[in-house]
Amino acid sequence: MKLKEYLKELNELIALHPEAMNYEVIYAHDDEGNEFQKVNCIPVLMPINNIEDDRYLEIQEEEVFNAICIN
Repeated sequence: MKLKEYLKELNELIALHPEAMNYEVIYAHDDEGNEFQKVNCIPVLMPINNIEDDRYLEIQEEEVFNAICIN
């Protein structure tokens, strides 16, 4: 998902549920939702080698940013 899509969805969610601005942000450890944790860090730019591979992402040595890490 691109950041612009993510931001659009967040803005729509806030428009429908303004109280959500005060909710904690969490993430699921896996697709099945077996475990959840709070997001603790601010988003940071990351240089990722194989950004198209959903199975395994790795940091590239060159600082050519192409992803945003949320935690």
